[in-house]
Amino acid sequence: MLRIAVLSILCATACSKQGDTASVDPDSQSMSTARTSDPDAPGMYDTADDEAPKDGRTLQAEACDGGRADACADAADMFEQGRNGAADAAKAREYYEKGCALGHRPSCGFFATMLDEGKGGPADAKAAREIYLGACETGNMDQCHKAAISFEAAGGEDELTQARELYAQVCKSGQAPACVAEAGMMLFGEGGAKDPKKARPILQAACDGNDAMACVHLAEAMENGLGGKKDKKGAEAMRSKACTAGHRPACPAATEDAPKSDAKAPAAKP
Repeated sequence: MLRIAVLSILCATACSKQGDTASVDPDSQSMSTARTSDPDAPGMYDTADDEAPKDGRTLQAEACDGGRADACADAADMFEQGRNGAADAAKAREYYEKGCALGHRPSCGFFATMLDEGKGGPADAKAAREIYLGACETGNMDQCHKAAISFEAAGGEDELTQARELYAQVCKSGQAPACVAEAGMMLFGEGGAKDPKKARPILQAACDGNDAMACVHLAEAMENGLGGKKDKKGAEAMRSKACTAGHRPACPAATEDAPKSDAKAPAAKP
């Protein structure tokens, strides 16, 4: 009986050890100690070592450098407006120029304006006019108007002739400011023959519509009897109207409360 009891105890102990060994899954054990190969798994990489995501301006600039013309304009606008970083007029000009070289017409227009105004680099009115004229030839009247303004500002005889022709072209498309500019040149014989009789009614109609420069030119015509009778009181009234419309040079010198908004137009001709 004692022998049977001993054998029973030994068997129970052996079976218990065998059960413990069988309960351990070798595959699960090896998996628990293996490192995952999933790059997105938590703790796989230290986030401090990850490359920072690129901002929109950098992405657009890279796309432009890769040949995407529309991206050049987007990058230039971001540099010009100071989005996704500090404003940088020189970089804006650079990317507008790149977009223009790739055939993006809006980029050409913005590049020409920066050339004309000397933003982001030296002024180059002649180069700006060439770009304006290129767009004008495609029927872009806004660019024709800018070309006319630039030619008039240059002031040479040939430039004034070109300006007057362009103003006439833009006026025919229905843009009133160009009509006023053409009439002003007619009034004083700039860029062509004097024609004050034709100019004066154009100026009168525009002044009635509160165009400040039309009122200024009309005042000059009334004061000097160009295209009609002299009318000094009428001239004073037109200058007052120009002042009210925002053209500060037309305001009386002693008036301290003259309108602060100034009309963006050339000063009256002598």
